[in-house]
Amino acid sequence: MKIIAARTNKKVGMIIMVAIFLSLCFMLANIFLTYDSTVRTVEISISTQSMKTAADIAREVDVEGFERFLQKPTEDSADYIMLNRFLNDYRLKIGAKHVYIVVMDAEGNSRVMINGLPPGDTAHTYIGELCTLTMEEVQPAYHGDTFHTGIIHDPKYGVYITTGAPLFNTSGKLVGIVGIDTGVEVLEQIENNALKNSLFYFFANLVVLVLIVVSYTLIRRWYQKETLRVVGDSEQTFQKEFRSILTSIQSIKHDFANHLQVIFGLLELRKVERAQEYLRGLQTDLQVVTLTQQVANPALLVLLHSKVEKARASQIEMDFHVSPEENFEGVLSSDLIKILSNLLDNAIEAAEADPTGERSISLHLKKVGNTYQFTVENTGVTIPAENVKKLTQEGFTTKMSEVGGARGYGLSIVQEIVKKYEGELSVTSARGRTCFSILLVVDKRVAG
Repeated sequence: MKIIAARTNKKVGMIIMVAIFLSLCFMLANIFLTYDSTVRTVEISISTQSMKTAADIAREVDVEGFERFLQKPTEDSADYIMLNRFLNDYRLKIGAKHVYIVVMDAEGNSRVMINGLPPGDTAHTYIGELCTLTMEEVQPAYHGDTFHTGIIHDPKYGVYITTGAPLFNTSGKLVGIVGIDTGVEVLEQIENNALKNSLFYFFANLVVLVLIVVSYTLIRRWYQKETLRVVGDSEQTFQKEFRSILTSIQSIKHDFANHLQVIFGLLELRKVERAQEYLRGLQTDLQVVTLTQQVANPALLVLLHSKVEKARASQIEMDFHVSPEENFEGVLSSDLIKILSNLLDNAIEAAEADPTGERSISLHLKKVGNTYQFTVENTGVTIPAENVKKLTQEGFTTKMSEVGGARGYGLSIVQEIVKKYEGELSVTSARGRTCFSILLVVDKRVAG
């Protein structure tokens, strides 16, 4: 048993290690996805708002004035000054780094024509200065759509996202692109916060995982100890009863020849009535031999063999009724043994003390629907009504205790098992007969 438990523990340990590894992988993956999703959500939110603003600016730009400026691109022209102030006002209003108008040259390079910065600003650009926008990035503008770039890390202007909107003249020709550089330093702060939150949740989940593993380990160890205890008790009872059966069979085998000689002698002497009486005395032995054909459950078979032999030794007539095809698979064998072993031991002790000398025990085991019904009835001294209600209390007994002996726990054990199966235990005692009736509710799938 211990070797099997050790092998099982090794396999369970490997399963737990794999589960922990997979859980850590899932948690790390979840942290990465959460972090990436947060960053992308903020980035898309900033880009969407900036693209909308770029489209609004493009609708308000004096396109004719911008075309006149392109014919003579100088900073002292009235159109340049007007557009510069217009873009600068918008820049201050929306809090952007830059608001400007670019054009694409014949080589596909973007050039800043008007930057919405006041004269003398350190970030001010000259007319026609190269811009970081590429032809690929501004391609949507040629189709009348807004666009945005990814996050740009510029050593001169910092971290920002560029968004843009097309600038068309009255004839539908693309004459320029309104660009907005929006600082995303706040995005870096959000990234740091998201990372910190993700790490916090990771360690929180890790602590929960450790607690779950520790709890599972402790519960499993308790369950194994409890299982080993239950199995050990059942195995001890089983071995005890099995040894009793072997002794009984050896005794029957040893006495068989003697019984035949006695019967043969009585018949030779023509004492038929004495032979019949002798045969009736052997019925209990015959009952032990034929019991194997009447009980399908192995554990129950061993138990009944033992109890029949014990009853026979005390000259107690035991009558049992068990359906041959019923193996009682809806009840654990350990529970079945504990219930019937305690009830039959009590019945045998009570029958031995029967003052009338009748000494009989009747056992009925049957299945009704999704329930098992067990009845053990014995002759003996009538139990007072006030004691009947106390029989299932732990430690209570109607028997005299031997010095140092623990008595009165059998029926409390039976009661615990009955509760486990949501069943009922009832006791009646009158006119020298005591009856214990037990009902166990089993799984409907088993009963069906």
